[in-house]
Amino acid sequence: AMKVARKNEIPFVYEMRGIWEDTAVANGRWKRWGLAYRRFKRMETKVLRSADKVYCISEQLRNDAINRGVDIKKISVIRNAVNEELFLDEDSEDNEVITRIRKKLMLEKGTSVIGYIGSIQPLEGLDFLAKAISIAKEENENIRLLILSTKKNQDSLRETCDNLGIGGITTITGPVERKMIPNCYSLIDIFAVCRPPGFRVTEMVTPLKPFEAMAKGLPVLISDLPALKEIVSDEETGILFSAGDSTDLAGKILDAIKSPERMNEIGNNAKIG
Repeated sequence: AMKVARKNEIPFVYEMRGIWEDTAVANGRWKRWGLAYRRFKRMETKVLRSADKVYCISEQLRNDAINRGVDIKKISVIRNAVNEELFLDEDSEDNEVITRIRKKLMLEKGTSVIGYIGSIQPLEGLDFLAKAISIAKEENENIRLLILSTKKNQDSLRETCDNLGIGGITTITGPVERKMIPNCYSLIDIFAVCRPPGFRVTEMVTPLKPFEAMAKGLPVLISDLPALKEIVSDEETGILFSAGDSTDLAGKILDAIKSPERMNEIGNNAKIG
């Protein structure tokens, strides 16, 4: 795109919405500072520096672009967002997909569903979430864990949940049609975003998942990583927990379950905000 823009003497705008080389590291595909990593980082930096305008989705990415030598005057931050029209409440009671998942959850009176919708990969920290559920279950057995994703890595996560003794209260399912995903949020009481520390990509990139949950008015439990702290105000539009700390997350889950009115308020604040 840069070469075409230059050839035709038109402006070239670049959107920085991730750190591709560090995402590959977090997913175990590349080694930090390996040959592929260094080559990709060099090319990415070249494109960023050559752009007439750079748009970043977080302040953390803006700082990274500056550190790569991009002229600060060329950089603007436009945060992630979702189309509210895609998340309007719909009648999902009679929907076959929702009904099927609801049966799998074995819901009872007073059951609280902690949920996540998205891919299953190391940078999402779902092992921390599973561990937290196993801890919280010791105090409240009426908890359920719902993971809605593609088939990739589902079996591995099921094995993790079984080993933690929460296989019976965990539903890992999917995929579903994309158009059905907004309705699936109706199955969740508290949405969890558990990205772990130790990866540049989790420290600096803001995912879409929490924005979607917030658009549905759900309270969000979210890791206190620099980029993720840009998304919510603690105790106002979300609940922050210590990233990578399953015990702290378990405590926040139990506190949230005990305070449904407060969680509704936080969810509504997030939706309005």
